[in-house]
Amino acid sequence: MTMISFYTSQIVQLRRGNAGQAAILFLTTVSAILVLVFSTISVAHLGMEKIASANAVDAIALSAATWEARGLNLIASLNDGILQCFRVIRWICVVWAALAVAACFGAGIPAFNAYSQRAPGMIRSYWNCAKQLEGWAQEVKTLTPCLVLAETASLSRKLNVTGILTPVDPRGPHDGKNTLELHLKQGPPLLLADALSPITSIAAQIAKWKWAKNLARMVTTVIDTALRSILGMGGAPIRMLEPEEDFSRRQKVRFAGYKSVSALPIPYLNSSVTHRFPMESYAEPYGGGAVEMNWKSRMTEKPEIQ
Repeated sequence: MTMISFYTSQIVQLRRGNAGQAAILFLTTVSAILVLVFSTISVAHLGMEKIASANAVDAIALSAATWEARGLNLIASLNDGILQCFRVIRWICVVWAALAVAACFGAGIPAFNAYSQRAPGMIRSYWNCAKQLEGWAQEVKTLTPCLVLAETASLSRKLNVTGILTPVDPRGPHDGKNTLELHLKQGPPLLLADALSPITSIAAQIAKWKWAKNLARMVTTVIDTALRSILGMGGAPIRMLEPEEDFSRRQKVRFAGYKSVSALPIPYLNSSVTHRFPMESYAEPYGGGAVEMNWKSRMTEKPEIQ
């Protein structure tokens, strides 16, 4: 027996009975690595789901404020239409007054008579249009909270979010806490007599012109007769809707809810525990006015307790 064969036989005898230990060590190491990898994937998945839940709640709150801003923009456009009707009525009276003055000088009497027959009808039409716009603005104020709730419910289903919008009552008491209605108030009254002031003032002035007594009497008689027929149908004044003094503090919406965590497509890794991440967001409309149609929406901080 050579020296090399002797040492070889000794090594074989020492390793006898230790077969398979490397495989056990390999399996242990691989298992530890897989546990670490799967744990990392699970934690990253939960983190992404938490961010998705926060984004979904923010989107719903911002959508609610956006629909409020759209309602406010529509009301502002209707208010602007009311003012345009009053401007047209005023210019009708300005032209009417100019023709009345010309008639007192003996010029344009036929034109004055013809215009006096048409002016009352035009004034009535624009006044009735302004009254109709006032009614539409009130309807928009009433319907906007319902549209906000409908959009919130639709977006919640689409984003798979469970939650509630606050305030939730679209037609509750106007206390700024439990109602979702637009916090608008009626502005100062707009009277038809104010819109007719150019022609009424010129009629009073013409009546004092003694040098044109006969023509002035005829002109003022025509104007008075027409004005009585117009003022008789004026009725109640028109009041535009405008934001209340504390609108910025009261017109806020809050959405609180959660988005259920979706399951990972990895066998044996899905937990039987349902993970939820409750979130809340606040939003508000801002930037517009009674006739300024530039209302927008934005996220806002949690309001302070008053």
